[in-house]
Order: sequence, then C-alpha cells, then structure tokens
Amino acid sequence: MKKPVKLMLILLVILIISFYIDKFILDLIKILRIDVLNSFFIFFAKYFDYYILALVITIISMFKNNKIKNFLKLWSSFLSAGLLVYILKILVQRPRPLINLIEASNSSFPSGHTTIMFALFPIICKNFKEIRYFWLFISILVAFSRIYLGVHHLSDIMGGIILGLLVGINIINLFNHKLIK
Repeated sequence: MKKPVKLMLILLVILIISFYIDKFILDLIKILRIDVLNSFFIFFAKYFDYYILALVITIISMFKNNKIKNFLKLWSSFLSAGLLVYILKILVQRPRPLINLIEASNSSFPSGHTTIMFALFPIICKNFKEIRYFWLFISILVAFSRIYLGVHHLSDIMGGIILGLLVGINIINLFNHKLIK
C-alpha cells in the first residue's frame, strides 16, 4: 500500500474516533486555558487570516523556478479548498462549540483555516522543500488554535486535514498529468 493511502486511512480512523472524543477535548482545553495562551491565540486568529495567507502564498510562489506554475498550483489549491469548505459548511450545518473565545460565523464542519493550510502542504512539500517543516508547524498551530479558541471541534480539524490533503494531492496530480501546462 502506498504511503499516501496509508496516511489517509490512518487519518480517517482518527476522524471517526475524534467524533467520539470532541466533547472531552473541548472540556479539557477549557480547563487548561491560561491567559498568556488566550492572548496569543486571539492575536494569532486576528492577524493570520485568509488575506495574509493569500499574500504569503503569492510571495512564496515567486522564489522558485516555474513561478507561474507554482503560483497556479498554490492558488488552485487555496481556491479549491475554500470552495469545498464553503459547500460542506452549507450542507453539514454543524453548530460551533459554545466555549469560544472569539466570534465565528457559519457552521463548524470542516475547519476552513485547517483545510486551506493542509491543502497547500503537499504543494509546499513537493516544490518548496526548504520550508515544508515550517509550513507543517504553522499548519498544526493553526489547527490547534481553532480548537483552543473554541470555534471548532477536533473532528472539524481532522475533517479539514483530510480534505485539505486530498485537495493538495489532487492539484499536484492535475498539474503532473499535463492537463495544465
């Protein structure tokens, strides 16, 4: 079995388990919150939004050969993930947790921030190896911040990770099959 297939199966099992432990995780985080982390994650959520991410991926795409192709891959992944999240939020209509530190609109599943960060991750790994671990760290930080702030359940995050990785892998495959030159 290929590594990506194994990874997806493992993530799918974790997603299923996460639905059963959502409340426990939220209750645990609520108990463990401290002022310093509250301030950090509120600041992080306020200033690390989609506009900043769009600017970052545009800048990243300019640092390698094939600038236009990298730009198109990153933006295709960003926009595809965003569109899928938008559609799923309308279809699923899952309420957000009630213990949030910040305001969040619309439904909870999947986490849009997490989905987009992980949709970009396969492209970053393939084309920008120098920053792949930094990107993974930031992606995990974004995902954790969404739970910590109480705007998402663990299962929203896991769903976002899976959806994001699938989008990123499919964008790479689309470009590799010379459908877009």
